[in-house]
Amino acid sequence: MNDVRVWRYEARRAGRHLLAAPPLLAIALLVTGLAAPGAGFTGDWLARVLAPLVAGLATAAVVAGEPAVELHTTLPTPLPTTFARRVALLGGSTLLSAVALALALLPAPAGYARLAAVCGLAVLLMGVGAWAAVALRSTAGASTVVLAAWFADLFVLERVLPALGVRVAVDLVLAVVLAARAAHLLGYGREFSEGARR
Repeated sequence: MNDVRVWRYEARRAGRHLLAAPPLLAIALLVTGLAAPGAGFTGDWLARVLAPLVAGLATAAVVAGEPAVELHTTLPTPLPTTFARRVALLGGSTLLSAVALALALLPAPAGYARLAAVCGLAVLLMGVGAWAAVALRSTAGASTVVLAAWFADLFVLERVLPALGVRVAVDLVLAVVLAARAAHLLGYGREFSEGARR
């Protein structure tokens, strides 16, 4: 029961509007028919890239938007654990949206490809958002970095690595590296809290 209360508290602190953003976007794409099989290239492209972008921007807002960083440095739960819980909640809501968008194309193989593409890019942009928010201590700055990473993935990585499986693997590796770097920076709670006050 205590675990449920902890997760509810973290969902409230993360912002329910941010956690709801990826599923709401998926619903909008499904209702408008842009995620449907007959939507063509534009619809399929939007269904693959918009949910990850929203997830990355929401991650930046969740991590950089914590107003009581100094308080967290005095609590028994480490700050990286607190942020990991909140980002995990956001990851769960993003996974729900990815599954919903993929179900629109199943049982065709394109549904599985869409699921892999959405999840891979979402994990990368969430890692970018977390790292940038910790490094820059600014929601606006972190959001700009997420947008830059989104453009880089779409217009550079997709052309350099056209194979979806390889691209998803690279996305996952980069996300792990960035998440580890963010956790390392968060380990220095005093420096982070001093930057948050500026």
